[in-house]
Amino acid sequence: DAAQVALLIKQLTQNIVAPKLLEKRIGQLPKQKNSQFLVALAGNKVVGFGGLAWYTIPSKGLIGWVEEVVVDEAFRRQGIGRAFVNEVLGLAKRKNISQVKLTSVADAKDLYEKLGFVKKDQDYLYKNLIL
Repeated sequence: DAAQVALLIKQLTQNIVAPKLLEKRIGQLPKQKNSQFLVALAGNKVVGFGGLAWYTIPSKGLIGWVEEVVVDEAFRRQGIGRAFVNEVLGLAKRKNISQVKLTSVADAKDLYEKLGFVKKDQDYLYKNLIL
């Protein structure tokens, strides 16, 4: 599914670090012990992708990040994104994660707010170390 997932991720963002390695990184996801990613299928076609990554920090304990939830443009507004987020939240509860965070594109903010996420005003900074 890595090639199909890579195409979906390109619908989500153009900010892909080392794009030539994208499919390889996707293929390595099942080996990671601190994340779980899911795909949604329509027949043999991957139409959705997303997951949860988690780690412990001293001030909050185990926290999670909803990562790279994307639904193929032709399949949006059919409940797939909502189902992904609900599945990820269920996974977080089963893992006793204390807090789940995410970043969102403008088009998806309403969905996340309807699912109980609250906008937190803070600066978000990042630095690419690999180009």
